[in-house]
This record gives sequence, C-alpha cells and structure tokens, in this order.
Amino acid sequence: MNKITTPQFNPNELLENYFLQDYDRLSDKFIYVLEHFENQTYFTLDNQAKYFIHVFLKNFLYFFTQPEYVIPDRHVARFIQLNLTISNLVAMSDFKTTDAYLEILKNQQRNFAKFLTLYSARNSIKVDRKSIFDSNEQLACLWYSCFCEIYRSGLVNQQAYNNIREHITYEDERLIDFYNIEDIYFGATYIDGDRDREVKQKINKAIQISPFATAAQIKNTPDPKKIAIITSLWFSQHSVYRTLSEYVESLSEDYELTLIYLGPIKNNLDIGCFKAIKYVYFKDDGLNIGAIRENEFMAVYYPDIGMSSESIFLSNLRIAPIQICGTGHPVSTFGSEIDYFISGAGVEIPEGAEENYSERLILLPGFGAIHNSPNYEIQNIEKTRSEFIINCSWFGQKVNYSQITYLQDIIKQSKKYILFRFFSGSALIRKNDFLPFVKDLQTLLGKERVEVIPPKSYEEYMDLMAEGDISIDSYHFGGSNTITDSLYLRKPTVTYAGDKWYNRIGSQMLRSAGLSELVANNPEQYIKLIVRLINDDKYRATIQDKVRKADLNNTIFRSDSKRYFKKAIDFLIKNHDKLKTETSRKPIRIQ
Repeated sequence: MNKITTPQFNPNELLENYFLQDYDRLSDKFIYVLEHFENQTYFTLDNQAKYFIHVFLKNFLYFFTQPEYVIPDRHVARFIQLNLTISNLVAMSDFKTTDAYLEILKNQQRNFAKFLTLYSARNSIKVDRKSIFDSNEQLACLWYSCFCEIYRSGLVNQQAYNNIREHITYEDERLIDFYNIEDIYFGATYIDGDRDREVKQKINKAIQISPFATAAQIKNTPDPKKIAIITSLWFSQHSVYRTLSEYVESLSEDYELTLIYLGPIKNNLDIGCFKAIKYVYFKDDGLNIGAIRENEFMAVYYPDIGMSSESIFLSNLRIAPIQICGTGHPVSTFGSEIDYFISGAGVEIPEGAEENYSERLILLPGFGAIHNSPNYEIQNIEKTRSEFIINCSWFGQKVNYSQITYLQDIIKQSKKYILFRFFSGSALIRKNDFLPFVKDLQTLLGKERVEVIPPKSYEEYMDLMAEGDISIDSYHFGGSNTITDSLYLRKPTVTYAGDKWYNRIGSQMLRSAGLSELVANNPEQYIKLIVRLINDDKYRATIQDKVRKADLNNTIFRSDSKRYFKKAIDFLIKNHDKLKTETSRKPIRIQ
C-alpha cells in the first residue's frame, strides 16, 4: 500500500480560533482533517500517523466538548455524517471510545448536535432514542442512519454488536427519512437476519411516499418478448455475475434483452447478450430514470437488489407488469414492488420458506444460482507460515461477535497453533473501517492468531487461500462464491446450515458434492467438526482425499439448470395475470 500523507494541522491555530470565538473557521479545520480520514483508508499506522491521530483527537475532542463552542448551523449535518469516521478514528487510537466526552456533554446546554456526532454503537452510554427524536426529528433521522453504518466493521465488537442490533429495532413514526439508504437496507440483514424485515419495510414505505416515487410517472407498453436486466454489477469479476450470468444468457435466444445499468458508465460490462444498454444514475441529488421512463418491457429482472441505492429506489417503482429478483443479494426486499423471487428448491427449507419473503417464491431445481468455475490456474503454493491456517473468506459485515465466540472455543480446544486468515475484500475500505476491525479481532482472538488481508486481486486472493489448511464458512450470513473458491482449491470446507438461502447455499453445495459430513447444523457441531479437522491428522487426510476426488464439474459447476430459469420466465409471462388473483403464497415449483 502506498504511504498516505497526513493533512496539515496546527493546534495553535485551533486555540486561536477558539479564543477569538471563530467557531466557523474552527469547524472548517476539524472537518478538513476528518474528511481526510473519511476518504483515505489506513491499512497500517506508522509512528508518525499514530502521533498525528492522537494529537488531532486530543485537540478535537477537547475543543468540541467545550460549552462555549457552538457548532455553526451550516456544519451541523456534516459533523453528524462524520459519526462513523470519528468512531473509527477514536477506535484506532488509545482513546478507544468517546464515552468520557459524552459524559462531559451530558449536562451541557446546546449539546444536541455534538452528542449525535460523538455517539456511535461503540459507546457504552445508553440514550433514550425517543428523546433524540423529540428534540429534532430531522437530525435524529440523519443520526439514526449514520449510526447504522458501523455494520461493515463493528459487528465483531461486542458493545457495537449489541448496540446496533438494539438500534435497528427502534420504532418511531417520525423515522421516515434515511440518509444512506443502501447501508441500512443492505446492512440490516448482517446486523440481525431476523429483524431486517421491519427495517426494509420502513425504507420501502419512505421511498413509496417520497416525491421521487410520485413524480416517476412510468409509461409502460409491454411487449411479451422484451425483458430488462437491472443491475450495477454485470462484469465478470463480480460474484453476482459469476452466479447469475448463465441464467440471463439463457433468455437471449427467445427474448430481446436490455441491460439497465445502475450507476456511472463502466467499460468492463458484459453486454454480449443484450440488444441495448441504458443507464440509470444519481444526478443532482435525484435518480435520473429518463432512459426507462417510457419502456416496452414485459418483465424486469433484478439480480442484486440492495447492492446499490439505485436498485432499492427502482424496486419500489412499477417499471413493468412483471418484476422479479434473484439471489445476487439473496434476501427479500420485504415490501417493494417486486412480484417474484427466483431461488433454488435444493437450498430453501422444504416447508415454510415463503415466510422469508414478501415476494412469491419461484423455486428452480438446484441452487437458484449457477456457479462458474473460477478463472484461476491452481498453483503448487507452498506455505509461508508454520501455523495451521484456517481460511475465513468473510467480508467484514459477515464477521460478528457471536461467531467469534465459536472461534475462541476452537482456539481453546486446538492442539495446534492456529492462524485465522480473514479476507476482508473491499468491505473495509470506507471511512477507515479496516484498522478498528483488525484491532477488535486481535483483542478477541489474540494478535498472533489473526491475519486480516487487505483487498487483493482475485489471483492474489486465491494464492493466499491456497496456503490455507482448511476453510470455514461464516454464520449467520454464509458464503456462496467463497465456498466455490475453497472447493475449487480442494480445501476441506466447514459450513453451518441455517434456515435461509444465504446460510444454506454453502451447505447444499457440499452435500451435492458428496461432502455432507462437513456440514454442521448447530454451534456445537460446527466447533467440534473444525477442532477434529485441526487435531486429527488422519481424519483430515481422509477428508482431504475425499474433497480432492469430488466431482465438482458435475455438481457445483453444472450449468444445465439454466433451462429452468428460462422456463420460469416463460411461465410467469404466460400466467402472471392469473397468479395475481391468487391468495396463496405457496412457492411455485418449476419442474
């Protein structure tokens, strides 16, 4: 990583601004430094950077909590938006949290905006959220949203884990404005997979009554042969493309496909099976839907609702008569304008799976996804470390305190010296999430037992994965492509099966490959199985041999199920009008 230069900062100037009561300039200087840490992620801290952070925080927190210092009105919202950056910066330092400074603010006058700026999920202080909304509901809504952003890195922290799970359960009829919809909508499932429904319902309702929705005025004249694919992730390197591209390609012979790409123009999109491409993007604080306002689509298919703000907004519009989503982000929208969710009968629980969706569930034979064989040539990688390496290919938001307690038990029961190698991917490169995440992991598991890999190219990531002795899946949100990667490298891989697609797909992949003994159904089994693979060399060798001999091409990497996806689309176009009249929510099985 390139060395990052810290911004210019002079404590004497801050003192002068404070004595002159030039709080506008003082605030500008604070925000200037904080925005540097908002936009530049540190993967390591040298002595100079550590010194800078401590000097800045010492001055910032001192002046910020002085009773005489009043945040100018034009800076209030910006300071609250910097809530996570401040929380992360403090967590990187020896201050650890802002608890002491919140105690100072408690009894001050005019402390509201300051309190919301410094109060994050890492704090131990408890505050009545109703009183926050009573004071100023607009700023309370902004703070509520910013508080949620910590899901990417903070779920590993016990304090933050408990606080953020409590936070998303808060009910208030005034909570109708969301600052960062994508983070809350996407993050809610990782925070609490049993309470994300309520959060998404709030967001969907807020969009549906917003000026954006009322002004959309979509004009649709449907052509039964025209379908749109709406996504922000249609390039070969992304996991969404890797699992759903063959489904989409199966439609191209009989349908005219249009790619509606969400976000800025990209030059690496796969547009091979599309007749046209249209762009929808944010412009001037609004979503520009001019390209699709008038359309002829009979159906639209969203591979990955929730992975971009644009997809969340569009899913609450009626763009076409038939609206479908898939397993690119394998969670229900819980109350949008989507009619159907296409999943896999082999993964979903046999009875009651519909309770996990607000959409009508369409079940294809198999996984509800087609895993492409990784574009990686297996090397004879030699281990560079002596420890027993356990691959944890889990994005930051998948690492939560509850599962870390399982890893603590594994350490206690292991007869070998373990290294947990976490692959953070791109999840921790916003607002300096990376180092607080690493610090929390090291505190819980031991500094010498943790290695957190910063973002790497796919080839570098696979080289490092190849060094691992075994791989283990995350819970409660498990992996899909990461399981593919591990099995492709022929690594014994342990999963923990839950009750939703996103924590069942990895287990079903193992079962289909004849590796069901690597599937756990509860924490005790999960821990026991991993410990046995570590301690029992003979057993591990037996499992390793079985993994090596598994026929992945005819199980994990089979693509013949794509015909069922096309069959499902054909069925929905033919029968949608009839299906709309049905009161049943039973899944529709495509045979």
